[in-house]
Amino acid sequence: MPDETSGVYRLGVDVGGTFTDCLLLEQETGRTWRAKTPSTPADQSVGVLKGVDEVLDKIPDRATVELYAVNHGTTVGTNAILEQKGAKVALITTEGYQQVLQTRRSNIPGGLAGWILWKKPEPLAPLELTVQAPGRIATDGKELRPFDEAEFLARLKPIIDAKPDSITVSLLNSFANPVQ
Repeated sequence: MPDETSGVYRLGVDVGGTFTDCLLLEQETGRTWRAKTPSTPADQSVGVLKGVDEVLDKIPDRATVELYAVNHGTTVGTNAILEQKGAKVALITTEGYQQVLQTRRSNIPGGLAGWILWKKPEPLAPLELTVQAPGRIATDGKELRPFDEAEFLARLKPIIDAKPDSITVSLLNSFANPVQ
C-alpha cells in the first residue's frame, strides 16, 4: 500500500436521489476535482462509474492516478428510511431480543426531555416479521444454548410465507463463534 501522502488520490462518491457527486483529492497538493452526474436508480453503479470517469477526465494526467482510498456514501438509503419507501424487511435475531427494534432506546439530541418528545420512526422490520433464533453464544464464543434448527425452521415459516424483500440476520455475539 502506498504512503498516505505520496502523490496518491482519494475519491469520494455520494449517490443521491437525483445526482451522484464525485470528489477527487490529490493528497500531496490538496487539489480537488469534482463531477456531478445524474443518478441512475435502476443501477446505481452506472451513475457512479460515469461520475468517476468524468472526474478523472478533469485531471491533467489521468494515467498517473493511484487511488489510496474510495469513500462511498448515499442519501438514497437515508431517504428510503425517512420516507418509509424501503423494501419489506424481516429480521432474525437472538432469542430474547425480538423487541429490540420496537424498544429503540438511544441517546438523542434535545436535552433531558428529548427522549420523551422525540417521535420515533417505525422500525424497518416490524415485529410481525421478526423471528427469534433459538440458541445463544457468549462474548467469548462459548455456546451457552445450542441452536435448535427444528424450532428455528418452525418459527421461520411465517416469515417465508410473508415473502419479504430482504431478511436481516443479527445474532448476538455471532462474531465470536459462527456455529449458529
